[in-house]
Amino acid sequence: MNVFKFGGASVKDAQGVKNVATVLQQTGHTNLVIVVSAMGKMTNALEGVVNCYFQEPAKVKQALEDIKAYHWSISKEIFTDLNAPVFRQIQTLITTLSSFLQTNKSTNQAYVYDQVVGYGELLSTTIVSAYLTQKAIKNNWVDIRTCIVTDASFRDASVDWQTTKQQIVKNIAPTGITITQGFLAAEATNNFTTTLGREGSDYTAAITCLLFKRSKCYHLERCSWGFKCRS
Repeated sequence: MNVFKFGGASVKDAQGVKNVATVLQQTGHTNLVIVVSAMGKMTNALEGVVNCYFQEPAKVKQALEDIKAYHWSISKEIFTDLNAPVFRQIQTLITTLSSFLQTNKSTNQAYVYDQVVGYGELLSTTIVSAYLTQKAIKNNWVDIRTCIVTDASFRDASVDWQTTKQQIVKNIAPTGITITQGFLAAEATNNFTTTLGREGSDYTAAITCLLFKRSKCYHLERCSWGFKCRS
């Protein structure tokens, strides 16, 4: 079992998503965990939503529309069927995020940050997984929050290694291709989303690699000729 990590720049547009499939086809890997970051500068955009929520709430609706439009635009370029389920999945994620912002009562900015910003990875992995399926690359989408367990230190959570190992073994198959999110985790008491700090996707890949015996971790970075790889 190896781990491939695709950063935000690697999947920032339709060509980047297509390249993920190309990498898998060319390398022939079949037993993989693929960790995907939020697309492009989406983490920054979602941080903007958090700032609007606390400082300029009237701007939240438009900020969410812009985020939906970005992912919708990429999806329209890569999916041959505009009625494909992925479009409903994107809408459901945006609706769920909007509902959280409308009903949340907490004034803890770090807590709100983690509940909001993680949608970047949920959206990116949903799109990548659906595209691989369209290309006949069988894969299993896994919510990493069911695997990586932390304390409740929002924005910079500490991993509970023993529980995380148990959950990874339980939820990630040692064979086949698993698509999952970087950056995200969940705290044990209430299952609220936590994050592992900026550049947390690298940490996610390292955690997954460490807890699978005899695995290797590869970071795929987009460049002018396609991808370059560092292990």
